[in-house]
Amino acid sequence: MKNNITISDYSKLLGHLYEGHIEEHPYSNFLASLREIMELNFAAINLREPIGSDGGLMFISSDLLQKTYINPHDHPYIDRYYTSNLMPNLPWGEVVTLDGVTSYNSLESSDLYKICMEPMDLYHMAGIDLRNANGQRFTVRICRPKTAPNFNTEERQFFGELGSHIQRAVATGMQLIQLDTERRLYAKTISGKSIGIITLDEQGKVLNCNLAADEIIANKDGISLVNQQIYANNPSARSKLNGYIQEIIAAQRAGNLPPVNALSVERSSNMPDYEILIKPLAIERIVESVQTPHMMIFINAPEKKNEIDIRMLMSLYNLTRAEAMLARHLAAGESLGDSANLLGIARNTARAQLRAIFSKTGVTQQSMLVSLILKSLATFH
Repeated sequence: MKNNITISDYSKLLGHLYEGHIEEHPYSNFLASLREIMELNFAAINLREPIGSDGGLMFISSDLLQKTYINPHDHPYIDRYYTSNLMPNLPWGEVVTLDGVTSYNSLESSDLYKICMEPMDLYHMAGIDLRNANGQRFTVRICRPKTAPNFNTEERQFFGELGSHIQRAVATGMQLIQLDTERRLYAKTISGKSIGIITLDEQGKVLNCNLAADEIIANKDGISLVNQQIYANNPSARSKLNGYIQEIIAAQRAGNLPPVNALSVERSSNMPDYEILIKPLAIERIVESVQTPHMMIFINAPEKKNEIDIRMLMSLYNLTRAEAMLARHLAAGESLGDSANLLGIARNTARAQLRAIFSKTGVTQQSMLVSLILKSLATFH
């Protein structure tokens, strides 16, 4: 191992480790630094073992190979490593060296050594098995060439102490990746809503708008954006809106429970008033940043009807296309007669289709059908 490892060396190593999950090739800088400090020619983190057609997930750093393997079986080390693994299922959190598991004579006669290790000059091996955020096993393996010394007590101790950091970093990294995935999914979901959604910061300034809110603001039909703040053209509505926002800000700063408020905003186009809901968000002060949303504003334009996907209705309730089209008109507020006229079908045909819809959806009244479809729309839209 490298002599006289400094605090700076160790700090750099841990920095690479805890930032490893955000790299293009995860943990590559950490593995490279570990190889330098411990004088290795190979280091690998295997997060998921190959099972069946799943090639697993492994991060490798070596003199001859620097790669992230995900799923495809494109290298003999991946394809055959686990069929001839000489160090499987090690005791949790304990560093084990290869010579503690098998003799070097057995190693040199094994398929693993001949096929995978010898061509890469891998001979001395140490490993540690750890748990990820879900409690599942993942492994870390390090190697040296045959001409190098085996791992001594001090090096095994260093590797073992590093193991607790590796376990913590991988668990945290997996959780952050999962949270980021959920955040992206949520952002994508709300961006498609027909209701305008705006998030405000602790000063009441706009942080983000979904597509519907962007459209409402761009139209300047009673609501606009001035100095990064929501502006209602009507003086009375503007006073109420600003008052509600300031009320939430004051309550949050005082640590009190902020109220939820609603108002209507008159539009210059004489279209129905916007319906606005101002909802405070729970704030975790210990992780708060200047970009933390403190409240959300929901803006509904009553004249906008939610678009109901015909294919969604057909898939959810096993409706025919004709039945789904009728159901969509009914959910949009049309009467059975008006729906029949719009679809160009006889009323008796519409009644027969409605009976079939009732049978397939399990409802017995038209109002129940409308409620069911709108609830489905709220879930899947």
